[in-house]
Amino acid sequence: MASLIRSTVLRSSIWSRGLRTSAVCHASGPYSSSGGHVGDVGGKFKEREQAAEEAYFRKQTAEQLKALKEYMAQKKTSAEQIIKDHEEEIRKHKAAIDELHDDMSQVEKAHDEKSK
Repeated sequence: MASLIRSTVLRSSIWSRGLRTSAVCHASGPYSSSGGHVGDVGGKFKEREQAAEEAYFRKQTAEQLKALKEYMAQKKTSAEQIIKDHEEEIRKHKAAIDELHDDMSQVEKAHDEKSK
């Protein structure tokens, strides 16, 4: 009974300090594994896993590149439309300026004729 109480107290004090020491969590020794990482396993399985991972990232990169190209094409089309709109506005303003210059010339001619 005393040993059961001691082990319970010891276990609770270890857990209360945040230290987890168990054979499952921190195994060490000749029969322990490194946690089951795929990279630690050798042979054909590792090669197949690496090839699948590379293929996944190539596919993902290709999809991202395609999406980026589509986005840039939309931006280019939008920018070209804005340029066309601005060029049209510039043309209209130049026409209005030319019209004002013509009106000024007519007013000056009329004024010169009256002053003579």
